[in-house]
Amino acid sequence: MKSRLILFVFLLLCLTGLNAQTGWVGGTVVPLKPQSSLFGKDIVIQDTSDRDQRNVATCSAFNGWLYAVYSYPIGIEQAIAVLKSTDNGINWELLGEGGTVFASSTTRVDIIACGNSNDNLKLFVGYVYFIDALNTGGAYVIRYKAEPFGYEDELLKQDGGIIKDLALSSDYMYPCVNSNPHSIGVLFSRKGVIDTLVFRSSSNGGMSLDSRHKIATSSNFFHKVSLNYGRSPSWNSGRYFAAWEEQTSQTSTVGHIYIAHSEPNFDSSFTRPICLDSLDPSLINKVRNPAIACQYSNADNDSANLTEVVLFEKYKPASTDFDVAGFYNVQATTTSHFRPLNIAATPNNELQPDICFNPYNSKFMVTYFDSTDKKLPFLTNDVNLTSPNSWNVISQGYNDNSNLVAPYPKVKVNFGLQDGMNAWISEGTGGNGIALFDAPYSTYTGVAGNSIGSSVRLYGSYPNPCNNAIKIVFGQKNAGRVTINVMGIMGQSLGTVTDQNYPAGKHVVQFDVSNLPDGNYLYKFRSGDFTDTEKFTVIR
Repeated sequence: MKSRLILFVFLLLCLTGLNAQTGWVGGTVVPLKPQSSLFGKDIVIQDTSDRDQRNVATCSAFNGWLYAVYSYPIGIEQAIAVLKSTDNGINWELLGEGGTVFASSTTRVDIIACGNSNDNLKLFVGYVYFIDALNTGGAYVIRYKAEPFGYEDELLKQDGGIIKDLALSSDYMYPCVNSNPHSIGVLFSRKGVIDTLVFRSSSNGGMSLDSRHKIATSSNFFHKVSLNYGRSPSWNSGRYFAAWEEQTSQTSTVGHIYIAHSEPNFDSSFTRPICLDSLDPSLINKVRNPAIACQYSNADNDSANLTEVVLFEKYKPASTDFDVAGFYNVQATTTSHFRPLNIAATPNNELQPDICFNPYNSKFMVTYFDSTDKKLPFLTNDVNLTSPNSWNVISQGYNDNSNLVAPYPKVKVNFGLQDGMNAWISEGTGGNGIALFDAPYSTYTGVAGNSIGSSVRLYGSYPNPCNNAIKIVFGQKNAGRVTINVMGIMGQSLGTVTDQNYPAGKHVVQFDVSNLPDGNYLYKFRSGDFTDTEKFTVIR
């Protein structure tokens, strides 16, 4: 009877602490998001409450440094701000702001980082602007030196006419065989008597755009575009994959989604466009807002090819709201065999999907806006999409601030921590937007007053759920011995992650879970007088 009581108390202590997040003191604080212990509190990228921040985008460099850009108005002009974080998004440093243009609005910003050393690290910032009074606009892609930060050149300058949307992508983490040292792709839609979709690419690391292809033209109207790079060992010449929306009038709210890709190389002409919504009669002319992601890694998928996923908003006339759905193709370089998938099909109104591929765990990561519950979910699925309608829910809503109108959440890969990261826009005072950041590896920064006299902090684990390995992140202000043991949910010992001395600072340790069956597990962390027990899940 006594042993059963001890076991019950142990389980109660473990389970009541599963979703708690640790501060610097040796204990736990009330979790900011009880539905997920993976994400921390919302982090304001730049605290300028009197500025209307919009159109946020982020990227990661080879060394794990993160960069962000957002647009904001200055009187009758539009400007951008570029920021950097060297601690995985906890703190952000302003690198530069300005680049103003006489315009009524900035409708899109994007950013990519390219390079494999601090000396050759470049940032490419793209933005689209519009001037209401003149019914004209344009787009720019500007190259900056990242370290130290400084303007270098205008890679793309499109003044006059109307640019509807723009997207950037690059192969710099897995370069294709024909680029030197890597390639960059720029996709934009341009309004005219005949609307045009244009792809420009650079084979020389963004020094110049040396290739141009007209992907499509239409007497209808092109709007939102999305661009992504795809590559696998069997298809190492690399390709850029494009998705875009076409509507029958300027006032239409839904239309068609088309896709195409460069073939056979990154700078080749594009394949004949495919209308995805035509593959399902219930979708025809009822979709909008595409987001595309492609597998890029040193492994083929199970079809000896690479996987492409396109998400979009699907209009439901009966309930006059939207779901998030899409199509995928596991032979994206050689066939047009697209199959349907569902991300969110509920009575709620689900909008603004975004998706990216994580080459470190071969998973697609998805976020979107649940405008009914004011939440931003985070989902994952494996590269082969073996269960295309069953996505792993990492968080039902990672945002703390529920004051959301048009957050347009973004998901990207943090190459340093090999996991996802998210940015979005919440609504502040006076109608101003606020650019926010969070990540599944948890950027939790504690609560005021909880860091006094403390010395140890357990950040959490990622990816969680995991399939082959889990990484545990901790920090300590002083050198000391750290012990981490893995246990079954009933407390049985399953192995030691680490048991050794660590210097002061932040550390990441890894544990192989490939021999563990699917299920829930615990790991117990100890450093000095500080102990904590956290939960993780193995899913394959």
